[in-house]
Amino acid sequence: MSFSFRRRAVVVTVTAVTVGVSAFAALHESSADVGRTGTAAEFHPVPAGKPAAPSKAPRAAEDAARGSVQAERTTKKTGGTSKKKAAPASGAATAAQRYGWGRPVAHDEFNGRLDRKAWELYDGEGHAGNGRRSPDAVTVQNGALRITGRPDGTTGGLGWRDGDQKYGRWEARVRMNRACACYNANMLLWPVNGGGGTAPEGGGGEIDYMETYGDNGLRKGANFFLHFDQKKGSEQKGREGNSGRIDGRANVDLTKWHTFAIEWTPKEINGYVDGRRHFHTTRQDVQPPRAMGQAIQLDWMPELKKLTARGIDKNRNATLEIDWIRMYDA
Repeated sequence: MSFSFRRRAVVVTVTAVTVGVSAFAALHESSADVGRTGTAAEFHPVPAGKPAAPSKAPRAAEDAARGSVQAERTTKKTGGTSKKKAAPASGAATAAQRYGWGRPVAHDEFNGRLDRKAWELYDGEGHAGNGRRSPDAVTVQNGALRITGRPDGTTGGLGWRDGDQKYGRWEARVRMNRACACYNANMLLWPVNGGGGTAPEGGGGEIDYMETYGDNGLRKGANFFLHFDQKKGSEQKGREGNSGRIDGRANVDLTKWHTFAIEWTPKEINGYVDGRRHFHTTRQDVQPPRAMGQAIQLDWMPELKKLTARGIDKNRNATLEIDWIRMYDA
């Protein structure tokens, strides 16, 4: 099964820490669910009911010491951008701590071997038919999940069987190395029943709450992409089909550990970095219509290799690491 669609941006005013439109967002392609070993509908999630407290401390002080999150805000009114530096995080460096989300209903701290009953590894063709997604590219090392992307386009991805629900909160502690811009990291929610992204009408959308598309390999920031179905007759023209999109961006050093979170309720969708909200919308027309599941991907996009900054070795392995991931009720 393979999807490959291009998208255009929908500009919208967002609030809180700051948001901006990525310089390359207008070219963004759907990277979800390509090369999965079955449709998302074929998942049969283990009932989310693991209330035991996570065994690994969030290390909030370590994250907070790294300083503030800086991002950009793009407004429809001015059509320009304004930069605002956020106050340093004090104490809680996770959204769960700051906003009191309680105990996770499912979590993985990656303290041992990868739980193959909880995770489905991709095995097949890579994004847009480029390269290959191999289970061998996914390992657990030193208490962290690691996806390795090689210069030949061999990389990996996986879906979390425990991570499916309609409405909720997901949070993960993530970092990357500096490598070729052709490797795009993505923490995303995808419709449990398949479709998603820019699929035919009723696809169900997609929420990329940490994606590096358009990055030059220096790993200086992450994008938030909210893809949604549009009503028939109001579709964007061009390659988007019926899908609209709202964009956000947080400027952080991804070579250091940071926490990324998505909060989805019937009234709003919020994105967080290190416990600070940087994306917010209350638009009801962008709400996913059904349950979504958590996926983690490192996609090879060879056409982006030319964006790689000087001094970055394009032939070194790219690595995406996840220290832990947790899911909470809404």
